[in-house]
Amino acid sequence: APPQSASKATFKSLRDPTLAYSFEYPVTSSSGAALPMVVSRKPEKYSSAAPLTADARQRIVCELVSLKDALTVSVSVGPPSGTLRTSKPEDWTAKQLAEQVLLDRSTGRVTSGQRISLSTVESARFEERDGVKYCVYETISQGSPTMLSSTGTTYRHARAVTVMREGLDREPFLYTLNISCPQERWEDLEEPFLRAVESFKLEETGPEYIAPNQDPWKFF
Repeated sequence: APPQSASKATFKSLRDPTLAYSFEYPVTSSSGAALPMVVSRKPEKYSSAAPLTADARQRIVCELVSLKDALTVSVSVGPPSGTLRTSKPEDWTAKQLAEQVLLDRSTGRVTSGQRISLSTVESARFEERDGVKYCVYETISQGSPTMLSSTGTTYRHARAVTVMREGLDREPFLYTLNISCPQERWEDLEEPFLRAVESFKLEETGPEYIAPNQDPWKFF
């Protein structure tokens, strides 16, 4: 990544009091190119959010996109699944957590119907922020054709961060910020993406906070 002083990236902030999280997202790249970000899904509570897959575990609670750059910023929330459910959070490895979140977000399936992840974890690590453990990771996945690529096979590069928060009755939920772009834009966006995931944090809950498993029957 280029040195911080060399980057011309600028950012805006987003804070959602409903699920109590905040983060920064880039509006210009490291070279200073504009990233016209628009909100495609306004921040909302978990029970009314759009599911990523048919089982509705992981749900998109906020999403911003730059159509020109095929850039996507999304926050998804869902309960731990797979191997994470059968082990204690303190026993999770960073790569195990990253791979399970990606698997839960994936729509890819083999002939047996079993879900498979279409993303590869390049690196994963835990870091502590205000006494809370965050998992920061980098992924590459095969993507859909875009105007930025002249080849039939395209790839998307992403940075993500996942953190656990307990809902009602101490039921655990994973909050994930994922920010991705076509591989062709990675060099100019790698540093802003890192700052975005480093800025993601769980906020103190207030009167507007609605736990993910609170009133699940209230869709609106």
